[in-house]
Amino acid sequence: MKLNLLIFGLVLLSACGPKPGSQHLPQLREALQAVDSAANRFEMAPHFDVAKARSRADSALASVEARMQGLVVNLEQGRPFSLLDERCRLLKKQPGRQRRIEQEIDRTRRQIGQLIEAIVDGAKVDALGAPIDDLYLDNATADELRISSHLTEEIDIALNFLERGLTNLDGLIADADSASRALVAIPATSRP
Repeated sequence: MKLNLLIFGLVLLSACGPKPGSQHLPQLREALQAVDSAANRFEMAPHFDVAKARSRADSALASVEARMQGLVVNLEQGRPFSLLDERCRLLKKQPGRQRRIEQEIDRTRRQIGQLIEAIVDGAKVDALGAPIDDLYLDNATADELRISSHLTEEIDIALNFLERGLTNLDGLIADADSASRALVAIPATSRP
């Protein structure tokens, strides 16, 4: 009788003990919060300015290139054109970056949320029928923490590219336009 009560008590205690993977919950919640914070910063960025800025930069670069047709310039003289070309490339790639990051934000939020849910609910198998044990949870947590860290880094890089693409674009266009006009005005015998 005492043995049965002891076994029953042990079974009851083990059922009420910590669920597998519960040690990962604080890290997963922190990672989800970091993704949410980075996503909010990303959503607040002036993405809507990119198309107009790209159009202006592309038009200015085409105008400068047409004006400079056939001219050879040295590195110092070509710097304003290189900077404008760099801005055009940054702005051209931004819509693709934005779509990719928005998709990755959704995927990462969903994956971390489902992993937290599986741990809290004490799930025994995943959506594909694979058994969920401590090793599974350790690996899944490590994967999601790594992915969320890379995502927040990618968001920071994309925001930096966006800022670089938009900052002082009018001044850069004016510098390239002015430099091209000055170089075209130099008589052909005086050019390097």
